[in-house]
This record gives sequence, structure tokens and C-alpha cells, in this order.
Amino acid sequence: MHEFGIVSDMVAQLLRQLQGRKIRQIHSLRFRRGSTFSPEALEQAYRMSTAGTLLEGAKLIIETVDHQFDCKCGHSQVVTCDELLGHFFICPQCSAAVEIDEAHDLELVEVTGVEEGLPPPRTG
Repeated sequence: MHEFGIVSDMVAQLLRQLQGRKIRQIHSLRFRRGSTFSPEALEQAYRMSTAGTLLEGAKLIIETVDHQFDCKCGHSQVVTCDELLGHFFICPQCSAAVEIDEAHDLELVEVTGVEEGLPPPRTG
């Protein structure tokens, strides 16, 4: 599961960045994923990678950005993870195979939390 490695690496990097800071609680993490990056794999990898850490239990917010495929034959469509064969998308019009690298389809956009000594964020 390629996605698991991507997510666990991102979580490990974030935990290293948070080390040494006096964080009381992390409320949420917002990810932006391409439509080829499996949302189920992201959620599962996130839960597994954050278990027992400061990030465990933080709300996971996922935004989706369409991965637009434009083939040389003129066919155009948004590609989802369900349409991939491994890491490849096959054009339904001309059968051209194009490799899709999901690693570029995931971005950590925002981390919301509270440092010790600071009031919690206002809601509503």
C-alpha cells in the first residue's frame, strides 16, 4: 500500500516538527488529496500512524482536488483512485497507459492545536 508509506512519512515528519514545543492538544489536521489518492487508504493510514501519539484523536479534514487527465488522443476526464490499475490509468479511448504518482497528490495544509499557556481556539 503505497499510500500508507506516504501518510506515515508525513505524520512522522510532523511529529518531529512538533517535538520540543509545548503542545497541549492537536484539534485537527487538514489534508488536500488528489482524486487519485484513496480516501479510505488515507484515513486508515492516518489512524494507524497517529495511534499513541499527540495526533491521535485529532479530527481529520480531507479536501479533494480533481486529477485532470488530458490524453494526446483528445480524451479528457477526472481520474479517481477506482480507475487506476496499480499506478496506471488507461485511456478509455485509445488505451494509452499513463503512470500516476499519488505521492504528489497529498498535502498537509493545516494543523490546528493549542500550545500550553495559550487559551483554546474560539469556536462558533
